[in-house]
Amino acid sequence: YNFNQPLDDTLTTNLNQKIDELFSKHHIAGITATILVPKKGIWETTRGYVSKPDNKRVDSATVFFWASVGKLITSTIVHQLILENKLSFDDKLSSWFPDIQNAEKITINQLLTHTNGIYSFNADPDLHASNQDFSPEELLEISKSHANLFEPGEYWSYTNTGYLLLSFIAEKIESKTFSQIIKDRIAKPLHLTTLRTPIKDEPNLALAHDKDKVIHEDYSAILGAGGLVSNSNDMAIFLSALLTGKMIPLNDVHDMMKDLYPMFDKGLYYGRGIMLYDFNDMNQTNEWIGHSGGTEHYRAILIYDTKSKVIMAISINQKIPVEAVANQLMKEINK
Repeated sequence: YNFNQPLDDTLTTNLNQKIDELFSKHHIAGITATILVPKKGIWETTRGYVSKPDNKRVDSATVFFWASVGKLITSTIVHQLILENKLSFDDKLSSWFPDIQNAEKITINQLLTHTNGIYSFNADPDLHASNQDFSPEELLEISKSHANLFEPGEYWSYTNTGYLLLSFIAEKIESKTFSQIIKDRIAKPLHLTTLRTPIKDEPNLALAHDKDKVIHEDYSAILGAGGLVSNSNDMAIFLSALLTGKMIPLNDVHDMMKDLYPMFDKGLYYGRGIMLYDFNDMNQTNEWIGHSGGTEHYRAILIYDTKSKVIMAISINQKIPVEAVANQLMKEINK
């Protein structure tokens, strides 16, 4: 991948036109997108609004929220700790959190694969009803107030609590904040200037929108479940580094997809902190690997197309099917 060479004029124009369409058709608030095409170069755009009501536009310092896309980074860190013999896939949750239901049976691997049965804090109805912000510890307490959904290893069910716990475990092992771990293990080695865990009221963040109004969402407490802000360029660099063996050895990257569990939507499968999008199920030919994320008013995706080897990172500060946007852009490239 060449990060310094722009794509040819025709392709650049076509991709820019697609984004123009997106703004005019769907009135989206803002977007950051980066596409890496092997041997051809890079295309990137960041445009729209940080805040529509304040008429505040995005600029070069603007970061977007990546939601659950961050789980891929959390998983990478956990894999690094395992390779350093500081942790193992079979370690039990009870070593760190003995008071969680079934902690003596739940493994690190089951936390990575969402097969642990722990209630996901974001499913709590009171969490949405109350307009307050919670600390990471409070989110864990909310989860603990609910019974587990099933015995460990019995089923698959997406849980943000599992990834919050993984970040707590990493903090305990490293004696550092999760924010510092991200800096030391991901941002610094890859020279990423914008990737970080957000503080409350992050100053350069493109805010979540519902049509023309700004929605307050606090991203500072979810840590390893997806508490990351960045521009799209840094996210694309991270994925290219992961998939070329710069973060963990390539056979470990392959092992992330060894056991795949069907997710909530047709054609989506989950491994160890990584998603497989199999569009053969949907009469298309390509497969993607990566991760999606979103809140009620934010959508993000980071993917690698296995056929064309294109890497794509997109975040939009509004609820819009970001996979469909990625698909539209992919069609332009593969024309």
